[in-house]
Amino acid sequence: MQKSTPVPAVEPVKFGTFGGVFTPNLLTILGVIMFLRTGWVVGNAGLKESLQILCIANTITLLTGLSLSSIATNTKVGGGGAYFLISRALGLEVGGAVGLPLFLAQAVSVAFYIVGFTESLHFLFPSLPDLMINFGVLLTIFVIAWVGADLAIKAQYLIMATLALSIISFFSGFTPIQEFSANWKPGYQEGQNFWTVFAIFFPAVTGIMSGVSMSGDLKDPSKSIPRGTLYATLITFFVYAAIMVWLALNASRTELLENKLVMQRIAFFGPLIFAGLWAATLSSALASLLAAPRTLQALGQDSVVPRLFARGVGPTREPRLALFVSLILAGFCLLAGGLDVIAPVITMFFLAAYGTVNLAAGFCALAANPSYRPTFRTHWILSLAGAFGCFFVMVVLNPLATLASAVVIVGIFMVLKRRQYQTAWGDEWSGIWFAVARLGLLKMAASRKHRRNWRPVLLVLVGNPATRQNLVDFADGFEARRGLLFLAHIVTGNWQKLLTLQDKLDENLEEFIRENRLSAVAKTVLADDFEHGVSTLLQVSGVGALEPNTVLIGWSEDVLKKADFTSAIRRILQLKRNLLVYAEAELPRAQLTPSIDVWWRARDNGSFMLTLAHLLRSSSRWRGYTIRIMRVVSEESRREEAVESVTKFLTEARIDAVPEVVVSRKPVHDVIVEHSGNSEICFIGLKLEDNHAEPLAEHTDLVNRVKGHIFLAKSWDSLH
Repeated sequence: MQKSTPVPAVEPVKFGTFGGVFTPNLLTILGVIMFLRTGWVVGNAGLKESLQILCIANTITLLTGLSLSSIATNTKVGGGGAYFLISRALGLEVGGAVGLPLFLAQAVSVAFYIVGFTESLHFLFPSLPDLMINFGVLLTIFVIAWVGADLAIKAQYLIMATLALSIISFFSGFTPIQEFSANWKPGYQEGQNFWTVFAIFFPAVTGIMSGVSMSGDLKDPSKSIPRGTLYATLITFFVYAAIMVWLALNASRTELLENKLVMQRIAFFGPLIFAGLWAATLSSALASLLAAPRTLQALGQDSVVPRLFARGVGPTREPRLALFVSLILAGFCLLAGGLDVIAPVITMFFLAAYGTVNLAAGFCALAANPSYRPTFRTHWILSLAGAFGCFFVMVVLNPLATLASAVVIVGIFMVLKRRQYQTAWGDEWSGIWFAVARLGLLKMAASRKHRRNWRPVLLVLVGNPATRQNLVDFADGFEARRGLLFLAHIVTGNWQKLLTLQDKLDENLEEFIRENRLSAVAKTVLADDFEHGVSTLLQVSGVGALEPNTVLIGWSEDVLKKADFTSAIRRILQLKRNLLVYAEAELPRAQLTPSIDVWWRARDNGSFMLTLAHLLRSSSRWRGYTIRIMRVVSEESRREEAVESVTKFLTEARIDAVPEVVVSRKPVHDVIVEHSGNSEICFIGLKLEDNHAEPLAEHTDLVNRVKGHIFLAKSWDSLH
């Protein structure tokens, strides 16, 4: 039997810099605004402020192009254009929050260019119905896009040739006006100003997204995107500047304001202006209709939107379903109105996307991860300046629309954040936070330490946190979003046997921290014994001012662990860390009095315990509890002095608490049981020396008799 020859796989068509980036960018930039609104811009703003508008708009575009180039040359670029670059730099949540508005902007742009085409037809055929033309053109370019990008890319060379001829024809015409100076200064129509005119003009320079959006169809995106984007931006800047000057030289202000197709009147051969306008508007509409579904397809591939939008057809994976959705959105936008209605909407969408691209590049450059090695480098100052320019212009153009855009983007971000995506790529956030933390640590190390700046940095010896939930809850209450927790698990035994467990134990702790939304980091230590583990943790946890200053440990009466427990307490005291020994309540919460009692036995311990009580009460669980400062004196004559002393301290500490002085000669532990036996939380100061043989033995009876939560405290920090 004759063997059949295998059919070679069809290689998808890939495009180079000229066809894939430069040409679509150029055709989109030199489009409907150039032909139908540049004269109107010069008529309102005058040549002087028109050139200022051009410079501001092009500077934002150029800085964004530089930022795009940096990100694109640092990673292997896939489909999705700007969305792909942002999501791989700042994470899926940020990428999705900007990618969805970017997709909408591209879909709206389709309608924008079609409306421009229809408006130009009215100069020749004023009676033609708008809706019929709009939807006829939309369906035509939809069919071309359905066939594939290859046909569109081939057609754009003919379009560019037509556009070049129309521009040559425009500059070949010369009908100078007598008073050129009259067009130098602005003369805004009623309701117009610098920024409203800017909003109408800005869509002219948003074309750089057309080339980037085809990133998945490029042979070498990391080379083509920078070259094609920057060349198109610079060349079109000079073209627009020359057109503005030529318009000011050849048309009166009245004609500039009233004749939207004044370029056709000035041109040597007017019909070429129509040909160039139609070619530019239709090609721009087609480019946008190619870009929008590819952005939606990339969003689908990352599950930002339903994955059914990620489906592709054929060897080039044409996004047919996403294309159909883009068609529907563009159709709705065609019903919205004319160019002047749609243009500001596109401006806001693209400015938000541009600003985020610049932020991404600026943050990446600032973080300076070793893995961030773009072949095209842009200084972070330029990127952040571009971001500032985008957001500043958004606010100036329309503060309410800017606020609405921010709400939408933040809303999308929060929804995506809750999904907790697990991505296969690493974004720049860890590097950004590392850079911030590094700078902060160095500044903290150089700053003068003072007790006023004390913050709770707790080492919590929690073991398996699932079995010590109350201990973790109290630690979280003490931290109160003002400090940091180290949740630690000490594993003792044979190192060789335990090494394989360490990663798994760390993962369990980290998962627990995420689920409980704690301001904490996980620490798992392998040690020969418990004391050795405590000593190791205290010496290696944290860095600089973020080293643990307080150790929170659970009470233990286990005879087998008593020696280890005692020696660990002694080691904590020797290393001069604040000590909190926690004993869990015996009674349910409902049977306890909602008060936090602080038993004052030493001034340093008292200020430490009072600070912790204040932090605890700031959390929702213990909000509204009464803090009582409890003090024991042996004589009635000393009561008033003790009350005054505690009241003065509370005034200085600015903490709302109630002083209570107990006169008694009973043993202190009996007094504590009598007055705080049923209080939910009880702080008791310890008078201990670091060489004490049995540092906590005398408190065993007290712990057994008090029914609420107990904290035995020893302070090495003077917080008062």
